Amino acid sequence: MTQAASQPVDVCLDSSVVVTLILQERGWDAIHRTVRRPEVNGYLPGPVLTETITVARRKGNQSSPQQLHDALLALGLRVLHPTDEDLVRAAELIEISQDNPGPPPAYSDRETTLSLADSMILAMTERRAYKVLTRDTYWKWMVDEGLIKIDVIVP
Repeated sequence: MTQAASQPVDVCLDSSVVVTLILQERGWDAIHRTVRRPEVNGYLPGPVLTETITVARRKGNQSSPQQLHDALLALGLRVLHPTDEDLVRAAELIEISQDNPGPPPAYSDRETTLSLADSMILAMTERRAYKVLTRDTYWKWMVDEGLIKIDVIVP
């Protein structure tokens, strides 16, 4: 993300990058530097907050759900809540995804489609014209195929 320091940059984070950050998995420091940049306004769509807490605890993080929430807000991240428009668009994105499955990831032989949480995140990001930071390469594939118009950043 190469924006002038004075230009604010609005970025939604997907749970894949937030979990990487919380658990300090490979690449966490680059994500941390990105969200801590003064010009970056970092957002967590509601489903990201829920999924992040669930996955981080399942992977062994001992913090309570409230402690994880508070830690993310302490980083300057803000939670976004969906509108009715977002909910309708998420349904449309699921249909687009089912009609256009992506190539299987390296660890599976099943074609890739959007989950309910993924479609919500993308709908919320799309409506606001924010960038989205994710490790989900299917999202980038959807952009490259012209199926969605979002600025997807895959670290």
